[in-house]
Amino acid sequence: METTIIREKLHKLIDDMPEDKLNEVYTALIEEDYSDEFKAELDEEYAAYKKDGEVIAREDVDKLIEQMLYGKK
Repeated sequence: METTIIREKLHKLIDDMPEDKLNEVYTALIEEDYSDEFKAELDEEYAAYKKDGEVIAREDVDKLIEQMLYGKK
């Protein structure tokens, strides 16, 4: 996927996000470190994308963000 498309999708996600969630995501991205497990999951998804061009489903992205913000449930 081209960088431009990724940026557009991320901007759409951010534009539609409630303010409280937006603040949480911002804090998590800027101020917190990611766990090794979370990084490994992202690496797996990226490797799968590079292999077959599929992107992460919206539900899976939401799940990963929830895990990042609130820990594994």
